[in-house]
Amino acid sequence: MIPKVNLDRFDTEVYWLALNERHNVIQADRVAFAEKELGSMSAVWTASPESLRRLGFHDFAVSEFFRLKSRVHLDQLASKLKTLRGKGLRIIKYTDDFYPELLRTLSSQREGAPLILFHRGTLLDFDRCVAVVGTRVLSCYGHFMARRIARSIAAAGYTVVSGLARGTDTEAHCGALEAKGGKTIAVLPWLEPLYPPEHAELLKDIEKKGAVLSEHYEKTFEKLAPGSFVERNRITSGISRCVIAVESDEEGGTVHQVRFAINQGRKVFAVKPKSDNARAMRGFRSFVKMGATAIVSAKPVIDYLLAGEKDRSMDVYIDSQSKL
Repeated sequence: MIPKVNLDRFDTEVYWLALNERHNVIQADRVAFAEKELGSMSAVWTASPESLRRLGFHDFAVSEFFRLKSRVHLDQLASKLKTLRGKGLRIIKYTDDFYPELLRTLSSQREGAPLILFHRGTLLDFDRCVAVVGTRVLSCYGHFMARRIARSIAAAGYTVVSGLARGTDTEAHCGALEAKGGKTIAVLPWLEPLYPPEHAELLKDIEKKGAVLSEHYEKTFEKLAPGSFVERNRITSGISRCVIAVESDEEGGTVHQVRFAINQGRKVFAVKPKSDNARAMRGFRSFVKMGATAIVSAKPVIDYLLAGEKDRSMDVYIDSQSKL
């Protein structure tokens, strides 16, 4: 007789880790609902196909779920979880209180809410975030504006979100860290190995005053996959109240980010470039046509943010200028 495996001995995170391997098929809100209805993740793991369908899983998701079960070893994932915790890593599940509330609302969209987020750092408050995004190849003016705007946003008490890439992201993170009490979040396509590798020291600074988030712990392919960078864009804008695009051409990662933001119902601001920068002007005009608001400073962004916070006023913006 084959001994019965006690599935209740595994931490809840083990099951969420397992399901995250098919994150693009199995919806986070369906898993959360199933866990609530069945009482535990071990019960979800052992549920029949009919039970899962009754709980809202579509046929393809059920098929992928059982295919996943056939090849996943929970013992190995339990060991991996222990290793990750030993490295100071936190796993934030869709059902956790720390899970970004704005991100949770995306569960009904095609590119929906992540099942889990790998988290490193000191910041666990994702309520007041603003994304600053843009090209990796900035003009001198773009470098100046990305850092200046991020610094102003952080000084006003908001958390600057970007992707740790070269160019705009670097300036955004550094600008936020320069502000008194400034906080910033780096949203990565994966945590290990670090990309780009030269940002190891910047990452340490971000962890001290903010957080690093990713849907994936490690890169599982040899070459850089553009899809992974695009995929993480939904998280960058998903946790943010609005998005600021600094410079971009008519195509590229920033364009994908702006499209994600608009589809998610986020307000988008576009920094107006110098008129002699033809490449950046093309991108800027494209963003405006998509519905972005043109800006030349952080003030319109902070005006917009404060309009949604009755307990704060423009005094916040005035006070923030003294912190720059």
